[in-house]
This record gives sequence, structure tokens and C-alpha cells, in this order.
Amino acid sequence: MAGFILSSGPDGSIDVGLLGEGRAMDVLVRRDGTDVLVVQGDRLTGEDPPQHAPLADLAAWTERAHSRYCAVLVREGRATLWSDVGATCPLHWARAGRTLLVGTSAGALLPRLGRPVVLGDAERSLLPGGRFAGVTPVPANSAVTLVVDAYGEDPVSVHRVAHLPDLATVTDADQAVRTVRTVLGASVARLAAGADEIAVSLSGGVDSSTVAALAVLEAGSSAVRTYTVGTPYGDEFAQAAWLADRLGTKHEEVHFGPEQLAGMLPGMIRALETWDLLTLQIAAPACFLQGHIATDRAQVLLSGYGADLLFAGLGGTGGEDAVEGAVVAQTRATGRSNEFHPAFADARHTAVRHPYWTREVMAAALDIRGRLKVRDGEAKWVLRSAAADVLPAEVAWRPKRGIHEGTAMSHMFAAALGSDDPSVQAGRLYEIATEVFRSGGPGTGPGEAGQDRRLGGMG
Repeated sequence: MAGFILSSGPDGSIDVGLLGEGRAMDVLVRRDGTDVLVVQGDRLTGEDPPQHAPLADLAAWTERAHSRYCAVLVREGRATLWSDVGATCPLHWARAGRTLLVGTSAGALLPRLGRPVVLGDAERSLLPGGRFAGVTPVPANSAVTLVVDAYGEDPVSVHRVAHLPDLATVTDADQAVRTVRTVLGASVARLAAGADEIAVSLSGGVDSSTVAALAVLEAGSSAVRTYTVGTPYGDEFAQAAWLADRLGTKHEEVHFGPEQLAGMLPGMIRALETWDLLTLQIAAPACFLQGHIATDRAQVLLSGYGADLLFAGLGGTGGEDAVEGAVVAQTRATGRSNEFHPAFADARHTAVRHPYWTREVMAAALDIRGRLKVRDGEAKWVLRSAAADVLPAEVAWRPKRGIHEGTAMSHMFAAALGSDDPSVQAGRLYEIATEVFRSGGPGTGPGEAGQDRRLGGMG
């Protein structure tokens, strides 16, 4: 897993240590005079960061050059930490006396705090500010500025990096459908560009099917490989295989069992840095697939995740304002959940990219009024209408199933954890997390001494 810890010394020195080996994610460290810039991300371009640039220009570069990223700039006694629009590459900070610590792994910061490791409780999984006492995550789409040499823990400022609509305004159905089709097609094209082969996690539902169809349009069916995960308790093999045959992709059905889940859980909890039951249920099929397809070369996996959140996939009652409020609340909550965390995939040479969770798609989706997301009783109406341009109608308008419902993850977790009681399951996951994180976090490599260094599998 690629990652870093930046620490400030009492003498003003800045040290950057590397967390493991980057396989699909890069860590770039650049020293520009007294400035220190560190970026972890999934690089899409070879464009280098601008030199002697103001923060706004560096933030714009991270957005252009990466599919996901987090970054820290130390300049003139202050450290500014920023994340991508969905916090899909988490970043954390903490203080140990007068030392400021910034790291991509909260678990790796814990041993450096000089205090007992305190985890949030089993049910909520969150302490105020984060999952661990003393460690604070950078919010999605935020730049947090801190004084480097200070005892206090309050940021100097927090501001948004990219503009997202505060209120939805688009009510014209034709305009909304055209916009979704355009921005989603552009997002898939950008995230698929340059890959020799594109993998797509395919359930047969509209979200992932649209991504697969757009990938085929972009790269051709011979360059796209689709995978569907199923369990002894449920699968969507028939629906996915039917569409894969129509699209002409190389397709594989992947079988996932409770014993494999039980063996995978400690590593998932460590990598995703969460022990929340629902989050792990959502992430488990994807994590298993990432292990299944792992090779000794870097590869790209496109996901349909995020569409339900942005396009009101759960429907909703209470009118348009309630639908729009639920979309905003779910989107913000997901930025804190670690559901998109890249660490598990990165350790397996896989860059997972989320076409629905790019700034352009998120901005377009959040600007569409709820009446076009839930229309005539149909959830995700505007997305389904846009998808109908590239999918058979029976796929575009297929009734929704939850991301973890098709594989019956509730049954899988009951079997793996020895109980069908969610509170018992949550307690057992908390026990695993306690053991994992109190045994110490991942170590770091030697401090970074070079002027400009990029590390990772796709750099």
C-alpha cells in the first residue's frame, strides 16, 4: 500500500516517511526551496506540479492530474492539507506535543501519539472528528490549514477546494438527461484513458452496466473485462452475463464464500480503517474481487459505486425537498465512511476508479432537482433515462437492488461472524478492529531526503 507520514520536527525540519510499497498509487514528494509538497494519488497524466505556485494552482493540478488524491503543502510555517471532492483518498492529522503529524493512514499515526489507542465505540464507530482519539480526518473537498509549530489542534482555516452546488436548480428533464449522459461519458473516458485493459465490476444493474457500456464505447469490447461476484446466498450472474454477452466483453463469474470473508475481514478493517458493519458489507464484494484479479502488474478497475447516493437510488418519501436533503446527507456521510478507501486495492496492484464520484458528475448530479431523480415512482429516473442511450431498455429500467443485496452480504456476514444479530456482528467487528489497531500500525520507510521523488506502481 502506498502512503506517507509527514512529521515536523521541533527545529522546523520536515520529514516524510513512506508507508509500504505503492503498487497502483503514487506518492510524490517535492521540495521547492523551503516548501514541501507531498501528494498521494492515482496519476492519470504525466504533468508535474507547477513550481513556486500558489495553493490554488497546486489544488487545480492535483485535480487535473489524478483520479483521486490527497495532498499536503508545508509553506512558511503552515501546513495545508486537502482532499479530492469525495475524500476517496483519505488524509489525517494529529499532534504529538509540538510535532505535527500528517498521514494517509490513521492507524499508522496512532503509535506516534504516545498515548493508548482509543477507538470509537462498536455501534457508532466514530469519535468526534474521526475513528480514533487524537486523529482528525480532512473532510471531503476541503483544504485545512494548520500552524506547524503549535500545541493547539484547531485549524487556522477550512475552505472548499472545488465548487459543488449548494442547492439544486435544474428542472428541465431534457437538459438534465443530456448533461448526465455527457458528463458521465466524459468521466468514463478520462478514467479509462491509457489503460491497456479495463476491468469493470458488473452487477447487471443500471449503475455498473452504464459504466461497462461507456467503457466499451470508449475502448472497444476487446479491451474490457467484466466481473460479477456472487455468494452461496445470492448472485446476479444471469443478468450480468446477459449484458456482458450483448456488450461483447470478456466476462467472469467470481464465487465468494463465508470462509473467505472471515479470513479477509482483519485485512479489510486494517486497510479501510473502519469497523462499521454496513460499510464493510458494501465493501466486501469489491475487496474480494480486487484480491481475485490481483496480478503483478498495475491495472484499472472501474466501479459503478456512488450512483445510488447522487441520483436518489433509495427513492424517498416526503416530497422533493426530502429527496434532495437525503441525497446531500448521504453524499456527505459517504465522504466520512471510508467506503472509497484505495488501500486494499492498491496493495493488490489495482487502481479502482469511480466515474460517478468525479467532480464533474457530482456537480451535475447535485444540481438536478429531486423531481427528476424520483419521477413517477421511479428511483434514479434521470440516470436511467440517460443510460437508455447506451443500454437495452430492460437493463436501464431494471428494478433496483442494493449494492450489497444482490450478493446477500447480510447472510455472508452472519455466517462469517457466527451470528445473524447485527449488534453481535458489530461487536465482533469491533473486537477485530481493537486487536488490529492496538497491535500497531504499518511502519514507514526512511525519511525523504531528495528534492523531487515519485514512488509507486503507475508513476
